[in-house]
Amino acid sequence: MTLLQILPAFILWSVVIARIIGLRFGWKPGILKAMVLVSTGTTLNIDLVYLALDAWLGNRNILNLIVHVALGLGMTELSRLVVAATGASTARWRLLVLMGTALAAAQGALMFSTSTPGSATNFTDVFAGVPAIAWYQGLFFTWIGLITAYTGIECMRRNRAGETASFRMGFDIIAVSCLFGVLAVATKLLLVVQEVAGAENSLSDAAYVGYRVLIALTLLGFAVGFGLPAYGRARQQWADRVQRRNALMRLQPIVSRLRDTDAGQRAGEAAALSLRPRTSKDQLYRWVIFVDDIRVASPELLSADEIELLDDIEAGFAEPGPLGAPVPTGS
Repeated sequence: MTLLQILPAFILWSVVIARIIGLRFGWKPGILKAMVLVSTGTTLNIDLVYLALDAWLGNRNILNLIVHVALGLGMTELSRLVVAATGASTARWRLLVLMGTALAAAQGALMFSTSTPGSATNFTDVFAGVPAIAWYQGLFFTWIGLITAYTGIECMRRNRAGETASFRMGFDIIAVSCLFGVLAVATKLLLVVQEVAGAENSLSDAAYVGYRVLIALTLLGFAVGFGLPAYGRARQQWADRVQRRNALMRLQPIVSRLRDTDAGQRAGEAAALSLRPRTSKDQLYRWVIFVDDIRVASPELLSADEIELLDDIEAGFAEPGPLGAPVPTGS
């Protein structure tokens, strides 16, 4: 059971760390804030962590509400990003957010109006017999079920034209994860109803284990689903960097030779030319422009092989691969 709690948290935090590292390479924050919230909620929900921290908060299960808030906000933000990435209208999503805000306020009122002494990792099993807590649990999981179901539907309905392989696979995994999430919510609501009705039976323990497994699969799926586009982007950026470095290495002897000519001196000043060994796009563009200007002004300074090399590098700029368009990530 502990592994089912720790493994999703570990993978979620791995995605967070990867996104933080990506910021240094020009990535947008994207899913970072949402993943931090979901990772935090998942970590706080680990039994050992929950018992230790809730004891510090007074053994009243206030931490359960904090977990609900972190997971609710994180899942809502992830849903927004998924819907935006699929190009779907946000009108229905906004309606769901308004509904979620009202449900969150009701949860807080129910939690603070009820005494829940003694830290309980299985909060439903211990306190769902109290009507207010049954409503508290029911409202939270109903909201998560609605937002997860809507997210999964929009993932399945999206237009797949133009998607990269990593984006397509990632969002298909997210759609399947949403299905697991809906099943997890349905199982949890069944457990709440059983506790309220006092109708627990031999299947309750199996249902609880099933719920934990489904939650783990949901969180793992979200982590992998959002991680794949990030991995695809990182791999594409590395391929771009390698191709730029190779292009610069091939151009450097030409640029160095041409810079010593009169035409090269004039073109170098106009292009603010630098021979410093960098692999930035700006450096490559300046070198290509520099050589191109000389090809126009003094074509005799370039051999046929050098012109062919320049054309080959320029063709790479327009291709959708290594030196071309950015890779969509939905984040």
